[in-house]
Amino acid sequence: MTSAWRDLRAVVLDIDGTLIDSADGIVAGFRHSLESVGVEAPDDATLRSDLGPPLATLLPTFGVPEEHVEEALAAYRTFYLREGLQRATVYDGVVAVLDALTGHHPLGTATAKRTDVGRAILEAHALAAYFTVVNGLGDDHPTKAATLAQTLELMGDVEPAEAVMIGDRRSDVAAGQAVGTRTIGVLWGYGSRAELEDAGADVLLEHPSQLVDLLL
Repeated sequence: MTSAWRDLRAVVLDIDGTLIDSADGIVAGFRHSLESVGVEAPDDATLRSDLGPPLATLLPTFGVPEEHVEEALAAYRTFYLREGLQRATVYDGVVAVLDALTGHHPLGTATAKRTDVGRAILEAHALAAYFTVVNGLGDDHPTKAATLAQTLELMGDVEPAEAVMIGDRRSDVAAGQAVGTRTIGVLWGYGSRAELEDAGADVLLEHPSQLVDLLL
């Protein structure tokens, strides 16, 4: 099976929970955004319970009225760019993996963050230079699947069958399946083994170093 993974033309990765442990900054941003529109924030365990989906989807589940979602989004983004992204840490082993992969495969991102925020956090942690394309949600691609499809286009019209989507949540696997890429679920992030198995990831990995073993 290993050799079948070595014909890839593109490797696309999620950011949060895959490259970077950004939970502390995200949760602080959630709390700030809720308080900015007068909504009492739940405890940290609740705020951490579903990291990964777009914030516009999560805010109503935390009690933000529809008419205040944009205001809360703006408050979150301002806070996150100012200080939230500084609270993140790169997972052990990720830099070594990126060093190895960049010599063989072009790398891109498909993240539920906006592109500018995704680029900012990668730059803040000295990871941006590894990627030929940094891409996140935008007005013309508001879902992770659409973002992944656009990433492949920006990487040189890569055929989905020649690419892999790597991430830690069901949304990453679902995006890859919708677009037609191979999928790898990583177990060092925020999603559980059960979640990624149920989503149907092609392969599950427990440590970043296994990406090198599989892809190279």
